[in-house]
Amino acid sequence: MGNILSSCCPTQSLLFSEEQPKNEPAPVYSWDRRRELDPADYSFEGLQDEFKFKLPGSVGGQQFNIENCKDCILVILDHVAVTMIDDCMNCIILVACCKGSIFIRNCKNIKLGVACQQFRSRDCKNVETFLHCNTQPIIESSVKMKFSCLQLNYDSLLGQVQAAGLSIFANEWSNLFDFTPSQYHRNYSLLDPSVSFDRYILKSHIEQMGVNVSFSPRLSLFPITKGEGGSPDSTVLEDEDCALLAIFLGAHGQDTDAIAVLREVTAKRCILRRSKDVSMNTDTVKRLFETSPHNKTMIKLAKEGRVIGFQLQGEVAELRRNLPRLPPDSTVLLHVSSPERAPQEITKFFSYSSMMMA
Repeated sequence: MGNILSSCCPTQSLLFSEEQPKNEPAPVYSWDRRRELDPADYSFEGLQDEFKFKLPGSVGGQQFNIENCKDCILVILDHVAVTMIDDCMNCIILVACCKGSIFIRNCKNIKLGVACQQFRSRDCKNVETFLHCNTQPIIESSVKMKFSCLQLNYDSLLGQVQAAGLSIFANEWSNLFDFTPSQYHRNYSLLDPSVSFDRYILKSHIEQMGVNVSFSPRLSLFPITKGEGGSPDSTVLEDEDCALLAIFLGAHGQDTDAIAVLREVTAKRCILRRSKDVSMNTDTVKRLFETSPHNKTMIKLAKEGRVIGFQLQGEVAELRRNLPRLPPDSTVLLHVSSPERAPQEITKFFSYSSMMMA
């Protein structure tokens, strides 16, 4: 029977044959087509007295490790997934955009600039951090830690921030939590606002990278906030005019719309103390902005998109008289609280934002 089947049904004979058809390429699967990653491309390890950098597009959202480096300047101008900084000393490190957490452990005498979702330090000493952080930064078993608001911009930074899913308006840089507080002294402090990262990254370094990096407060993609003075429940100053500026982006508003508004606000000599980026339901909008004549529009826009809020101080009266001009076809709504309502709206808005973050 076997011989008859083989001679009469050559196709079936081929199916049962152990030999594969000749000249037929092997199947190629999707996982075979992916570019193999070289771990050496995603780390700075064991360096001393070197200037190393990664340009936009060179990391592409991968994890990046920095380990056992001494007396180096290390710059990453791209978005990364997670960054581990371990056992480094006397280094200047800039990580432009981190989607997840940045961990810095067992490091001494570091100047660090980073925008991230989470910041964690452990067993560190004398670290100056220029920080943009969407959640509350945490230090542990660390001393002489100093913090300031990150000032940074370059052409592709906004796209990298959006790819990493970070908000440029939610910044908790000064709202620090110390897991291991000392009963004798505080383990962290805030840097003088006049100190910026450009004192560490020199013009010659920028020219070598070939990217037009700016550390100017005026040009920074991240709004420069004065901070909360180390107190997460910072109160409204009674002797200074203040206001809540709320930007309702709705379905069609963009980050660039809020940036344009903010630049006009700061040009009026208003000081930004803190900022939040939140979603709000109908009841919350009603409760926070109950006296606004635009309450119904606020509810509609809040259902469609985000609400960005800033606590302002300084020349707020001028802002109330002359709100920033929006394009005629803009759907963005601006709200500046009245002098009478300002303390209450500020307290309610930021208490709600903190509750949503917890």
